[in-house]
Amino acid sequence: MKILFVVTEDWFFRSHFKSLADRARQDGYQVLIAARDSGAMAGEDVRTLSMPFARRALGPLAVYGQTQRLQAIIDSERPDVIHAIALKPIALTVLARARGAGRALALTGRGYLALKGAPPWTALIGSWFRRMLRGALDQPRTVLLVENLLDKTWVEGGRALPADRVLLMPGAGVDEDAFIAAPEPSGMPIVVGIVSRLIRSKGIDMAVAAVARLRERGLDIVLRIAGDADRQNPEHVRTAEIEGWRVTPGVELVGRISDVASFWTSVHIACLPSRGGEGLPRSLLEAAACGRPIVTTDVPGCVDFVGNDAGIVTPREDVSALAGAIEMLALNAELRRKLGASGRAKVERSYTTEHAAAQASQAWARVSGGT
Repeated sequence: MKILFVVTEDWFFRSHFKSLADRARQDGYQVLIAARDSGAMAGEDVRTLSMPFARRALGPLAVYGQTQRLQAIIDSERPDVIHAIALKPIALTVLARARGAGRALALTGRGYLALKGAPPWTALIGSWFRRMLRGALDQPRTVLLVENLLDKTWVEGGRALPADRVLLMPGAGVDEDAFIAAPEPSGMPIVVGIVSRLIRSKGIDMAVAAVARLRERGLDIVLRIAGDADRQNPEHVRTAEIEGWRVTPGVELVGRISDVASFWTSVHIACLPSRGGEGLPRSLLEAAACGRPIVTTDVPGCVDFVGNDAGIVTPREDVSALAGAIEMLALNAELRRKLGASGRAKVERSYTTEHAAAQASQAWARVSGGT
């Protein structure tokens, strides 16, 4: 049997979803990946089939060309299961003819379609996408994977899906053996860490403003940001703003990192002041696995994981509340320890890569005619 993963980038699949390929092989599937091929999956027991993905290419001609390429792959390979990950791969998979394959449609967040204040055209695209996806789920051998319950409600659009058509995923999960709880750094300053693409929806500008306020009040605190600008994303932070952060006292930009676990063990507090559009951010799972308390905002995905026992949740777009939560943790080492330990326990219970792979395997069994 064959399973075809449809995803924009092969490196993204490797960094977030390699455990799904491992589980698929364990379940007896030959693994194919339709993605932009950078060679990231070389040496793995998979075949990568090149797709002309360009995330900013949203025009009808570009979408038509990408759909035709995916259709050619489906016609040639005849997969038994197609597992599409994220908005654009889902759209292309629904537009293509499945040729008898079951479909697992993994909504990993709604991105800029869910943001307040987004351009009017995003609302039109979002409405079209929701109706198309909801219609696809009326077809046999098709299931929806979501990372938070609000995304499920949005897809349903007031018309509830049968329970066997929806599975809740623990995001991409986290490798609990690679991300190990460790004591926080000793001494000062208190370091707040962010691991994120530099895009507006992540709210990094609010974290910069919050830490600047706390430093003005005399708190010895630093904000350390790991990640690069994502020029393919329509929300990427402009170079001038990034350079402004770079010269802000107490702000450190370390760029893209390869050892994320070491980053989290080098900080005291994890932060992601998201404006929305999340599924379940993996950076939060990784920080929690390392025993770091989290400060985030009340957006779907973030609040679903953090709740009131793995960190502090603040209102979105509220710099004062964000600064207050960071200050509370900065001044209370015991609270940091308690919330960090609770977050680690939560990951071990329900949010590992094994949990994610088990849910995906259940979806494949449902759409391939299993139980």
